[in-house]
Amino acid sequence: MKPKTQSSLLSFFSPPSSEGGSSKKKNAATASASSNGSSKKKAAAKSATKRESLGTIRKKIEFSPKLKQKITAKKKETEDVEMEGAEKVSGVGSKRKAYEDFLGTSSEEDEPVKSSKTNKEEPPKKRTGKIVIKDDDDSEEEPVAPASRRKGKTATRNVVSSEEEWEQDSPDEGGDGEESEFSGAEEEPSDDDIDDLVDEESEEESKPPKKRRKSAPAVTKTKKVPAKSFLSPPPTKKKWGNGTPTSTNKKSAQLADGPDLLSSVAGAGNHIHDALPWLHEKRRDINGNTSDSPDYDPRTLKVPPEFLKKETPAMVQWWEVKSQNMDTVLFFKVGKFYELFHMDADVGFKELNLIYMKGDKAHSGFPEIAYSKMSAQLVAKGYRVARVEQTETPDMLKVRNSTLAKKAKVVRREVCSLLSIGTNTVSFLDAPISSQDQVSKHLLALKEAFDATQKSVRFGVCMVDCSTGAFQLSEFDDTEQRDRLKTLFAQFYIVEIVTERFNVSDDTKMVLKHAAPAAIRSSLRVGKEFWDASKTIDEIERAGYFKEHGWPEAVLHFLEMDKVVKPEGQLAISALGGCIWHLRRSIIDQELLSLCNFKRYKPSDEEAREARANRSAAKAELKQQYVVLDSQTIQNLEVLCNSFNGSRSGSLIDIMDKTVTSFGRRMFQEWVLKPLCKIGDIQERLDAVEELGNSGDLMMEIREFLRKLPDLERLLSRIHALGSAYRSKEHPDSRAIMYESQIYNVRKIKDFLAVLNGFDDAMNLTLELGPRLSQSKSPILQSLLKRYTIEDGVQPDVKHGHFPDLTEKLEFFKRCFDQASAKKSGVIIPQAGVDPEFDAACEEISQVEAELAEYLSEQRTALRCRQISYWGKKKEDRYQLEVPESALSKQPKEYELKSRKKGYKRFHTPTIRALLKRLATAEEQKEEALKDQTRRIFHKFDEDYKYWMKAVQCLAVLDCLVSLGLLSSQSEGYTKPEVVTASTANDGKPFINIKEGVHPCVAATYGSGDFIPNDARLGIEGKGQMVLLSGPNMGGKSTLLRQTCVLTLMAQIGSFVPAAKCRLSPVDRIFTRIGASDRILAGQSTLFVELAETATILNHATSHSLVILDELGRGTSTFDGTAIAYSVVEHLLSDIQCRTMFATHYHSLVEEYVGDDRVSLGHMGCIVDPENDRKVTFLYKLEDGMCPKSYGINVAMLAKLPDEVIECAAKKSEQFERSLQANSHAELESMRLAQKVREVLAEGEPGVNKLKQLWEQARSIRT
Repeated sequence: MKPKTQSSLLSFFSPPSSEGGSSKKKNAATASASSNGSSKKKAAAKSATKRESLGTIRKKIEFSPKLKQKITAKKKETEDVEMEGAEKVSGVGSKRKAYEDFLGTSSEEDEPVKSSKTNKEEPPKKRTGKIVIKDDDDSEEEPVAPASRRKGKTATRNVVSSEEEWEQDSPDEGGDGEESEFSGAEEEPSDDDIDDLVDEESEEESKPPKKRRKSAPAVTKTKKVPAKSFLSPPPTKKKWGNGTPTSTNKKSAQLADGPDLLSSVAGAGNHIHDALPWLHEKRRDINGNTSDSPDYDPRTLKVPPEFLKKETPAMVQWWEVKSQNMDTVLFFKVGKFYELFHMDADVGFKELNLIYMKGDKAHSGFPEIAYSKMSAQLVAKGYRVARVEQTETPDMLKVRNSTLAKKAKVVRREVCSLLSIGTNTVSFLDAPISSQDQVSKHLLALKEAFDATQKSVRFGVCMVDCSTGAFQLSEFDDTEQRDRLKTLFAQFYIVEIVTERFNVSDDTKMVLKHAAPAAIRSSLRVGKEFWDASKTIDEIERAGYFKEHGWPEAVLHFLEMDKVVKPEGQLAISALGGCIWHLRRSIIDQELLSLCNFKRYKPSDEEAREARANRSAAKAELKQQYVVLDSQTIQNLEVLCNSFNGSRSGSLIDIMDKTVTSFGRRMFQEWVLKPLCKIGDIQERLDAVEELGNSGDLMMEIREFLRKLPDLERLLSRIHALGSAYRSKEHPDSRAIMYESQIYNVRKIKDFLAVLNGFDDAMNLTLELGPRLSQSKSPILQSLLKRYTIEDGVQPDVKHGHFPDLTEKLEFFKRCFDQASAKKSGVIIPQAGVDPEFDAACEEISQVEAELAEYLSEQRTALRCRQISYWGKKKEDRYQLEVPESALSKQPKEYELKSRKKGYKRFHTPTIRALLKRLATAEEQKEEALKDQTRRIFHKFDEDYKYWMKAVQCLAVLDCLVSLGLLSSQSEGYTKPEVVTASTANDGKPFINIKEGVHPCVAATYGSGDFIPNDARLGIEGKGQMVLLSGPNMGGKSTLLRQTCVLTLMAQIGSFVPAAKCRLSPVDRIFTRIGASDRILAGQSTLFVELAETATILNHATSHSLVILDELGRGTSTFDGTAIAYSVVEHLLSDIQCRTMFATHYHSLVEEYVGDDRVSLGHMGCIVDPENDRKVTFLYKLEDGMCPKSYGINVAMLAKLPDEVIECAAKKSEQFERSLQANSHAELESMRLAQKVREVLAEGEPGVNKLKQLWEQARSIRT
């Protein structure tokens, strides 16, 4: 007999069939038997009746613990029941024992499954058709049909439900959720019925299984789904829309939410949700707004009530969560599995290679233990993932229902986390932190205030690296081109952007689109989600984020004394509010903000401007701390990534970075982006690098010590979150029912032990190598590993040291619990003296046990019987006085008989009951303290967060210095640069003197032996402050320009440089105007880009800046380009007087400055074949003087242009050259007159007569 399969997950979608069908079959069979007089038909009818009866018995057994025990006992009498190859799938605290299909067999196409212990492939085991019904109500084993793992196939997975929620009452039953559809007032099966059931099962088990036909692949024919407006990958295909910030059209409403999750998985399958009009073309948000409404919220969905009436209670619960999170993929917990339904199942099919379960409703899933892997894959692809956990057991549901008038039909479930690439904090569910992912990924909240008429814009920004909890807050004015915003994106890896809906200008949208094309975006409703400044302060106060450590200085900077926001801080605090709302939605706001790890981000040019304002003279020593590198400079010099494919390979940081720790690597990137300006700071770093580079074995020993350290910075952030009292009491995860809790607890403890061992290694480093470094001449090395005692009033400095002495703190945590036991069991049992509450409970237990022993001794004395002892192990019957009957001739009155055995009686007394009450209370207190022990230990560790972080910073600095030392010692041709004050070294004139310099990136890529070194001399004796560079195309002009900037950058980072000699005065900012690629998508032409970037240089450069310009003016006609280039050169020479390298092909411009002491003329050398001037050999060497030609025809030959095209070009070139020579005099005169006009305008209001005179001169020249 084959029993009816009750698949809980299939019943999730549709109600089980009613018993009416069984009755009809039974009546039909009986009628057929009575109408036909044959004995054969009567026997068939009798057999059918018996089968139906046994089917009814099975249904009753499924929901009756007593019947389960009875049938279990009966089975044990006949045979030892066991299940081979069945998968364990049970529900938390489930009272329901679903009777699964025990005749399921493996498909012939099933692939081998991997053993969880050995990770080896095992052949699929045959099912025996037997089922185990355990006595323990909280777990059970059941056969689960293995699912085919092939794409395109459907499979069934019979999973035991965790409660009755997966059944739906039929309309006429009106169940209240406590009874199943099979429950009722029917009589209990007799013993004979149970015997028949067991016998039939035994007979059925002995039969060979029937062969199954292979199931046909699931139909994957799909219908096209129109794109909507909530987030889904691929992120690079996101559309921003072109509406203005004040418009209310459909595209504006969809700003920053990307294409539809549904359309992204179109083609995954053909299921019911693909044809629901209210999910596609007739979609509305939760408030009923259509997609063309300005109030439309793409994150929500209005689900028709008539649709929900037909759904099971659990699916109604799923839709309630999904309708509020349409931009996420729900991992919905069912028993031990996370299930994906409808459009989420399509995502699982497409991105995770999950298979669909059988049925017309899309459904797939995976076990709880695979959450880390699955969520990480989706997050990396740009999805948001919401983890929905069961936060109530069926027993807890019954208790809750006992107080409710309307009974709940499903256990509670809550969203416990919402992950995205920008909000990934790495929780306890995730695997240990990998050292591979070392890059800081930032979430950016951006608030914009713009005036279209005045073309002014101001930004408030809040950035956070959720892996470390580091916030940066700022507010600044910006140019029309958004230069500062572009620089921010160049400096930080922005992976997620939060903005106000309808309050982002088109120009800013364009910057975001091009600066961070892969970043996922969220647009929040103004006021309700993206809070204003005052509401942000109120929410911070209400939530108590800064209650423990006080308000951070970076936040107080924007507030008045009474917490009123300053006028110049409104945007910054509002941006913080948008960020907090977004983090709160992800349920990580408390753990990140309570760290109080805030810094104020200042645009680098703003700091430079403030420093210039404080200087008394223009040529005084620089007071700003860091060199300004804007977005164009970072990009043009390939500081962080190459221009070929955008990867790190071949970039400047790739060449220089030799750090071995994750936190060191992050700090090194800060160093590269913030070169030093103050000579004293640069010299200290260079001295430390020089000593380490010459130390030999010492540097390598330090490196090996550091290599063993985990990512302490991120681990400290994780320990802080796990030690939070909020997370253990109020966070939804504190209520979540987790099956693999031991694994997660072991992970937590392993992370903690990794931190302890990491800091222990760090202390050993200070002990073994600290004394050797303390003998160094470098102040940095002397104090870096020198320990200072953690005492009130003691500040880290060179005298006391910079490394906090953590010895005592580490010793405490190392001995406060048994590490080996905790690592194995996942439970921390504190040693005596660690936890007062735990100690008090243990002491009370010992005291009660001692009193019980003393009381036993008293009773032995009173009854004069040494045989009296305590009996009982269970809580309800323990500590019974077991007294021989022979000693009870005079039984005390207080003795209360509890149990007996032959020759003995067992008693409780009022004294024992009182002691047991105390014992139970103490044991309960001990259990509570033990349950929260891991969190308490973590919290105690986190109390000294600032000292742990100070140690990490010291280690990071050491790692960076060792990296630079290794670069200097292992790289051929590197020398220590000299950075000196211009006022004392060169008569107050800024200068650069580089001899035989080499571009480190190009040399590393193509081999230093093949690279031709070049000099760069600016502002020194005999050389002008500007180099006007000409020469053939492909001759190396652009490389020389970049090389000069890169070597200057390296010198001020504190690194050795690839040159024979490098001596310079500090640079306050590096400007680069290189390349002229049209920004077609941005609507900007070559000329506009050139002039906009040049305007930035002319407006912000100082005498201490370094400027390189490559082929300025080529985006327009030759005459206009020459005039523009001449005016820019004059302004740089006369007004700004900064160090400049200007590469040009305008020979008339070069001729204009022949003999000018302010300008040095140079060109890239080449050898021209005397017999054929088209054959040119490039020497890639800088030579003095101007170059007569650019040899463009030679470049055309190298590019393999057709011969006829080259011949035509050569003829035209000769014609143009003769024409230019004829007009060269007129051109020069025009340039001189332009200069005169400029001078007249500079005087103020010019005289009319003088201007007329100049105008007549210009006309006479033209004619």
